[in-house]
Amino acid sequence: MKQNEMNRTKTILWCVLGLLALVVLSSTFYTVKSTERGVLSTFGKMSDSVINDGLHMKLPFVQKVKKVNIQQKKFDGQENSYTRDVQTSVVDYTINYDLVQENVSQLMKNVGDDYHNRIVVPYIRSAMKEAFGNFAATQIVENRDAVRRNIEEVLRQTLDNRYFTNIQFQLVDIDFDDAFETAIKEKQVAEQAALKAKNVTIQVEEKAKQTKIAAEAEAEAMRIKANSLANNPKLVEYEAVQKWNGTLPTYMMGNSIPFINIK
Repeated sequence: MKQNEMNRTKTILWCVLGLLALVVLSSTFYTVKSTERGVLSTFGKMSDSVINDGLHMKLPFVQKVKKVNIQQKKFDGQENSYTRDVQTSVVDYTINYDLVQENVSQLMKNVGDDYHNRIVVPYIRSAMKEAFGNFAATQIVENRDAVRRNIEEVLRQTLDNRYFTNIQFQLVDIDFDDAFETAIKEKQVAEQAALKAKNVTIQVEEKAKQTKIAAEAEAEAMRIKANSLANNPKLVEYEAVQKWNGTLPTYMMGNSIPFINIK
């Protein structure tokens, strides 16, 4: 009985040791995906180096690894902005950017996981206010891409290039005050009506021009023909022959048959 108890105790002990060994091994080896970079910390202190993808080892219970996704980031946001002529607008936007892979450890140490809200968003807000403040509302409506490029360029210059690269900014929607949007629509309708009226005027002028050209050409042809007939009497007889229908004229008196001498 005593022997059985000892064997059972040994079995339990080996099971515990095996379990501990598995825990130690699982805490020693780790993998980093190709879409990630690792940041190793020892007793909570982060290393300056970045761990690339692959299988790695660390000290169990002493070191920890933080995995940072390095795929392109895409964030949607919304900001209120004022134009140069003090029109209010609610702007929906999208921003894309990449993290500088070799510096993700510095980003985690100095800023942390919430880097987008802590760093990127304030710069977006500042760039948008500056860009919208440089344009009147109608200019923004007519030159939306110019405003977008302005914001994107400011972000590329101001965001810390140690951490962020390949910055792309898009204006998804710009919602102005209802009264202003109504005024813009009315202006566009008026411009379309004016353009239509202008096109009609151009058509009328072109038709008159063509009629005048045709009349002048016809008058010139008649003048040339008249001059030719006046200078060459034989052409008169030729014209008469061209117009003759083949029927000889008849007279009530006399048997003479007059005809044009075409000799």
